[in-house]
Amino acid sequence: MRVFMTEATGYIGGHVARQLRHHGHDVVGLARNDSASEKLLRAGIHSVMGDMEDSLVLREMVRDADAVVHCGFARGERPPELEAAALDVMLDAIGSEHEAFIYTSGTWVYGSRGDAVVAEDAPLNPTPLVAWRPSHERRVLGAAAHRLRTIVIRPGMVFGDAGGIIAGMVEQGRTASVTVVGDGANYWSCVRVDALAELYVLALERAERGSVYNAVRGAPVQYVEIARAASRAGGGNGTVEHIPLEEARAAMGPLADALAVDLRVSSDRAVRELGWEPHRPTILEELSATTVV
Repeated sequence: MRVFMTEATGYIGGHVARQLRHHGHDVVGLARNDSASEKLLRAGIHSVMGDMEDSLVLREMVRDADAVVHCGFARGERPPELEAAALDVMLDAIGSEHEAFIYTSGTWVYGSRGDAVVAEDAPLNPTPLVAWRPSHERRVLGAAAHRLRTIVIRPGMVFGDAGGIIAGMVEQGRTASVTVVGDGANYWSCVRVDALAELYVLALERAERGSVYNAVRGAPVQYVEIARAASRAGGGNGTVEHIPLEEARAAMGPLADALAVDLRVSSDRAVRELGWEPHRPTILEELSATTVV
């Protein structure tokens, strides 16, 4: 397929774009500047200059594609409103020959669920950071028309290849104790970024209309244990610094509540329906084999 992608040079999007190309798809990525365009071209991916506010570019690229993979996030003063407008433009440009539209969400839309194992049909209770995502998911899933398959992927905490929040914790561990919001007893459900990219390919090629997939691999791990492992990976001794949630909210804003989410997520649907069973290190295995020098 000819696939148009947003954020094709980003952390998740870059891996997805390369995996799609590896599987024989013709990928066109949205590039915000010359540096991003050159990065795409070096990876063998076509580029088009623009961003998520460029309605004309979005409309033209969607019309010229067979499928769309939206990995981007809007920047500026009102990211949710900007993304909503971009989604409206892209979905309204869909025609009778389009095959798939994949939207990237995340497991934070479930909020904290304690000991419950959370599947895709669980009620949504998003953290403040992603309070707007459920409405955008509904906009995408409700746009199915003609032969279009609308799909939502909800990644857990993404790690690997020196990217994401966990890589930032490793970097912090190089020079200081790793910060933990609250007591850190809450559980994170994680996924390695290259395994996640494989799920996008499977979803593009096989998923049914209206599908939603959680994307996590390995057992959930307590936040504080990940922080200790990140400290050791950064060259520290595993010590962490606990910051009360209220204090963290003042310093980090809504990200603090997202980090404190207690969430055990199941990806059984992706395994069952798409055969997604990538073999990758777990988060603790990855960090135990990593030392920043």
